[in-house]
Amino acid sequence: QSVFDGMTANIDSRNYSMLMHFAQLLCFVLPVFGWAVPLAMWLIRKDDEYIDQQGRIVCNWILSSLLYTLIGIVLAFILIGFLWLFALFILSIIFIIMGGIRAKDGEIRNYPMSIPFLTVRPIPALPRPGNP
Repeated sequence: QSVFDGMTANIDSRNYSMLMHFAQLLCFVLPVFGWAVPLAMWLIRKDDEYIDQQGRIVCNWILSSLLYTLIGIVLAFILIGFLWLFALFILSIIFIIMGGIRAKDGEIRNYPMSIPFLTVRPIPALPRPGNP
């Protein structure tokens, strides 16, 4: 079922996408969950165009933050890496929350500082609930 097949699918796609973004926060429970759960969610519902684009956004951030973490670990040998990793931790939380809110609002936009490993294609704007 396409995201454009009515308001019910639209709201369902938005809610699912928001949860997919927020699932990245599971990394604070068990680090592997922070990337495995959102990627599994994306792959399960990848046929929905809106969820596919949101999954690409999430994947771009997961790969970007992994790269930034590796840079921080290398920089930790000269002590500045600890500040880098702390800043990345705070920014990740902010970006994930912003991404979840944007997904709920129907916006398709990469996180700030996200490297576009996967192309994110804009799709027509989705109507907000209550506004046809």
